Amino acid sequence: MTTSHDTALDSLTSWLVALLGMVLLVLIWGMIFTFTVYSQPIEAAFGLSSLRVSSVFSITTATFYIAGGAIGVVISRAPLRPVVAVSGLVFAIAAGLLEVVSSYPGVLLAFALLGTAGGTIFVVVVSLVPQWFDEYQGRAMGVTMIGNGLGVFVLPPVWVFLLERMSITEAFVVVGWGTAAVILLSSLLYRRPPGVRAAASTPVDTAWLRARLTDRAFLAAIAGFALLWSWYFVLSADFVGILTENGIGRTVAATAFGIVGGISVVTRVAGGAVADRLGLRVTMTAGVVFAAIGMGGLPLATTTLAMYVLLAFFGVGLGVAASLFSPIILERFGATNATAIIGVFTIAEATTAISIPLLLNVLRDLSGGYTVPLVVVTALTLLGAALFYRGTASQSA
Repeated sequence: MTTSHDTALDSLTSWLVALLGMVLLVLIWGMIFTFTVYSQPIEAAFGLSSLRVSSVFSITTATFYIAGGAIGVVISRAPLRPVVAVSGLVFAIAAGLLEVVSSYPGVLLAFALLGTAGGTIFVVVVSLVPQWFDEYQGRAMGVTMIGNGLGVFVLPPVWVFLLERMSITEAFVVVGWGTAAVILLSSLLYRRPPGVRAAASTPVDTAWLRARLTDRAFLAAIAGFALLWSWYFVLSADFVGILTENGIGRTVAATAFGIVGGISVVTRVAGGAVADRLGLRVTMTAGVVFAAIGMGGLPLATTTLAMYVLLAFFGVGLGVAASLFSPIILERFGATNATAIIGVFTIAEATTAISIPLLLNVLRDLSGGYTVPLVVVTALTLLGAALFYRGTASQSA
């Protein structure tokens, strides 16, 4: 690395990259992962069955993680500015497409494009920010990943506000084009720090992939990373439905969903500061355990008080895990080809994003309720935490 690289780290530019990443995640995460809030308007507007609506979310998350992750691998050494700019244009097209399509395939196409563009930006953000920091990696990622929490906190009432005044397709244009504008603006700033751009690196080819996919630690970390998010995809896909079945009103449940993001905002910053002192892996594992406890208790959330207590557990888990996974991965497996490394992990996470909502529905139908599937999801989350912790241990451990 060069002297210019060292002086660029932890600089004003570094913090601008982190803050802009936070804004991007507020908009992208808030638009895509509040699907449970606007799923019914989508169903009504396009005359879709509940199964088709569920498949729309599956397609969105699949493209978000698989396409976004794959693009992250492809662009590992490409200039980031044009990648970000193209993603902004695709995001705008996807949002506008809902205004002109009228069929189920058209809706799927729009959300697939939305997921692809959003996933690309996500991979760029979470892989780029740690490269701009040395001493304050944990805190910087805490600030950046506030965006996920704020998105889930802010966008539900925004959707409610817009849907009271316009159709779901018009609301998507408002939110989607606003998001696209911010993405295009960020393309002016987003680039790798000096030194990283100039440094020689191992090419991302079949040999590079083979070396990682034959590394036991890497495989354990990937499997753990996919599983430890099991609880979150249950919340994203069916949180409102679970609480409604427990006897809590839909409006209350939809509003409460945003509280998870609100609480996570605090824990992202606090978790980053704690992690800088106690260690990234220990702090993240503790956060995932909190989330698992919340998932295990969700069948008991039959009152608003119980619901709010569990929301606090989810908020802590989301805040800590979301802010720390990227620096943990890059610290263990190297920041060279960072977008490729994060891309591979993101693709692995796609298996959970797709399978967990389907598993939840299958087990619910077989068992006649949510208790059994939520216990299974709790166990998968804890298993994921253990595998990720072991897989990301230092090579000397």
